[in-house]
Amino acid sequence: MTTDDSINMLKSLGNPESWSEETTKHDYIPEAKAYDNMETKTDGLPPIISGDQFPKQYELPRRRPLVENLVKRGELLALFAASKMGKSWFFQNMATCLAEGIPFLDLEVVKSNVLILDLELTKVDAMDRLWSIALAMGLKHPPKGVKLWSLKKHCYDLDVLTETLHSRLESMDPFDAVILDPIYLFNVADGFDENSAASITKLMIELEKITAKMDASLFVSHHFRKGAAGKESHYERASGSGAFARFPDVLTTLSEHHLPDHAILETTSRSMKSPMPFVIKTEPPVFTVAENADPAAFRKYGENAPRADLSPEALLSLIPNGQAITKAAWFTKAKMLGCSENKFDHLLSMIRTSGMVKQTKDDGIVTYARNAGL
Repeated sequence: MTTDDSINMLKSLGNPESWSEETTKHDYIPEAKAYDNMETKTDGLPPIISGDQFPKQYELPRRRPLVENLVKRGELLALFAASKMGKSWFFQNMATCLAEGIPFLDLEVVKSNVLILDLELTKVDAMDRLWSIALAMGLKHPPKGVKLWSLKKHCYDLDVLTETLHSRLESMDPFDAVILDPIYLFNVADGFDENSAASITKLMIELEKITAKMDASLFVSHHFRKGAAGKESHYERASGSGAFARFPDVLTTLSEHHLPDHAILETTSRSMKSPMPFVIKTEPPVFTVAENADPAAFRKYGENAPRADLSPEALLSLIPNGQAITKAAWFTKAKMLGCSENKFDHLLSMIRTSGMVKQTKDDGIVTYARNAGL
């Protein structure tokens, strides 16, 4: 074979037809290929790999995020929240955004095929919600990439559902994400106990079997425990065994905010830096980010801060001395203290009548400032 320079030699070595009888393919398999071949074992389990056989760090396959800063492909995400906090609406919003490839709560997503296994809503109610979300997002109809399997009053046996789903998936395009909502309706065995770590671990393992073959992300929802929560971390408030918090790759919670129809979104991830908590508006059909709401100050769990019962004087004090403020900016300050829009308008009317504030209009923009001496 021609080996007159290093380039020709490498090309020759890369061509199996050029190898002599003494040369084996094993001798010249590139490191990455050698590693790939080691993935197959007759016992069905992954190999034990020596450190000197690791691929280069920059060659390691990286899982792509499905939702920016939230969850990667193939990961298990658990969403915990109090009853009626909007867990189903949250996942239905996420599913629509993933299937359409549009941002979810201002987070970039990868366009995906999504399967929703709904054990709680009737088929008509689930379809109606998905229609409402799609239309509110400006779509003409729910995305083709969203598939709904409505199971209410049909089946809650996880073994049966897993077997049936695997059979049906053979004739369908693979899914990138599967949503199971909610998991408390599953009964994987007689005597199942959500307070038992063994029971919860078995449940999670069985759930992961649904997505393992597709390497899809799995999203599940569960509820907070009953009663007032203390000062513990957000991932410690789920009902039942602590395994609920330990097993998932990503743990996300929705906690009540003092503003009506708002929730604090917190995330703890095993493989990514956890984003800072932020507040979302949870008024259906579409959940959005609440830009001006403080995620750290007004939680209902733990030591509750009382809702503000503002007086005209207290409202006036929100205007900085010697400065003017627009009504929108003024209301934003009041809203952070729990003041509703109707309450704000009522107090503003009282302040105007009493002459406590001076109103100025400049280029069509109305601003308010305290009168001298106030």
